[in-house]
Amino acid sequence: MTDVVNDENANADVIKLMTIHSSKGLEFPYVFIAGVEENVFPLTNATMEAHLLEEERRLMYVGVTRAKDYLFLSYTNSRMTW
Repeated sequence: MTDVVNDENANADVIKLMTIHSSKGLEFPYVFIAGVEENVFPLTNATMEAHLLEEERRLMYVGVTRAKDYLFLSYTNSRMTW
């Protein structure tokens, strides 16, 4: 995988899969954020410590504000964890 996009594909219709951290400063017409549920996003440890929960809130803000036109958030009612 690479972060480099060659010039001839720069305007192509593509799906970019990235972390929220790597999306800082970018905008997209459609944004999908998966796993918006307790102990997934925010992380389990974040709900126990105030400063970690605040970081998760900031991270969610970054993710949500990347969407120009449409934002999709997904979650499950039950999840099997490993």
